[in-house]
Amino acid sequence: MYSMGLYSLKAYTICSAPHLMKYYLVFFLFIIVQFLSLSCNRGTTPQIGLIELHSVEDNILKVDIAVQTSKDTDVYVQYWCSNGSEKKDSTLFVSSISKNAEQHNLRLVNLNLNTDYDFNIVAKKGGKKRISKTYGLNTAKEAPWIPYYPDKDSIASVNFNGYLHFHSRQVPGYMFMIDGKGELVSYQKSEANFKVSKFTHKGTLLGILSSDTLHFTNGRKIIEYDQFGNVLFEAETGKEGVEKSFHHEIDLDDNGNIMTLVYEQRIMDLSTLGGKTKDTIKGDGILVMNHDKEIVWEWSVFDVMDPLEDENILEDKKDWLHANSLFKDKQGDYYISFRNISQIWKINGRTGGIIWKLGGKDGDFEIPESAVFSGQHNVRINDKNELTLLDNGNMRFKPGRILPLINNRGRDINANARSRLLTLSIDTLQMKVTPTDIVTFPERYFTHSQGSAEYINDSLVVFCSTNTNKILFTDQNGELVGNIPLEYSTYRVQYVKELYSTDYVK
Repeated sequence: MYSMGLYSLKAYTICSAPHLMKYYLVFFLFIIVQFLSLSCNRGTTPQIGLIELHSVEDNILKVDIAVQTSKDTDVYVQYWCSNGSEKKDSTLFVSSISKNAEQHNLRLVNLNLNTDYDFNIVAKKGGKKRISKTYGLNTAKEAPWIPYYPDKDSIASVNFNGYLHFHSRQVPGYMFMIDGKGELVSYQKSEANFKVSKFTHKGTLLGILSSDTLHFTNGRKIIEYDQFGNVLFEAETGKEGVEKSFHHEIDLDDNGNIMTLVYEQRIMDLSTLGGKTKDTIKGDGILVMNHDKEIVWEWSVFDVMDPLEDENILEDKKDWLHANSLFKDKQGDYYISFRNISQIWKINGRTGGIIWKLGGKDGDFEIPESAVFSGQHNVRINDKNELTLLDNGNMRFKPGRILPLINNRGRDINANARSRLLTLSIDTLQMKVTPTDIVTFPERYFTHSQGSAEYINDSLVVFCSTNTNKILFTDQNGELVGNIPLEYSTYRVQYVKELYSTDYVK
């Protein structure tokens, strides 16, 4: 084992260069390293040697830290905001951990703009710990090219533990992570447009990408990043055996496989209904593939439903049922939301058969009027085994009332529409639905399509009003607590409890 002596360092900072519209890290902590015999320090406290800081290309809110230590050592960084505060008065953050190595590469991802930080390197080995001296860094004052401009006054009453993930639908595209005060702590840039994004249970970021900004959720490429910006997976329609295009949903299942909604197209004879002998119907499917791009499971709406039995198929053939949400439960079954028929299906994850249908004109459950939903999105099962969803409340898609925007009296049928967060208890024995919680959002933030809603904690709800370009915060009664105006729309907003596990610190 060898020992490394710590002697001197130079100051460094993350600084701005406005004329270049780019920020650079002026770095180098030089620590003179003195090597001793490999045998004289066996079993002693781990040693810390050279520390280097590096900028991250195209991302001013990430800092790379390279650390040399004695062999077989675990290392992480602990850091805290030092803007006029003592360490004991500030929240202590920690990086991910590098284990059982001599050369360590760590990346800080939870940083705010225009903030001073102090940090230590923490080395652990064999139950012993060494903490380095305290060093400081300064982040850039602003990033004018990043399309996130929160209004601090509008969220002054909002503060929570955890983070929110969302994206900006533009070219170039951005994925964002903000903290409980609305401060930007991480972002991921792409030269393409993020149509849909998801922070997964494995701490990765998944996105559906497209080069256009017109089709809201449709894309021909999937990409997965780790939270540090490294690309873990890419798949593109028409390449390497991937034939279908993606839309509306992307996530990892419990096995780490990628699951997504895809478009299915069938050529059918619709002449008996007044159509062509060779007509194209665009429906939906589920595709599950592993990281080797091998198909693990797939399903198609055409396997369980005949378009010829749909009296509106000639009108709807270009977008038959419009699936917009996908969730897989712990038993391996899928929940899929169809906007055009205001219905949710539960699909057997082994056979592909329909277990039940909820809502719509031919649903299997008795639903009280207060729980009738229309044009819904963001369907999932919560920890209490209840079904939760955003009821967009779009009357154009209300069961039995598929109407044009303006009714025969010349009135907007969505004039008094409200979007709601619904939590439903599903009784599959009595085939009844009971609403256990309803949060009705302010009328002026009605979103007739897209969007999401979920509880952050017992008293705070986050609602993505896509059509008004707002992230809204309400109490459990739907009373507005705060809002964040967005420069560009986002498909949904997702609450994230933690960026990565820090159990190794405990």
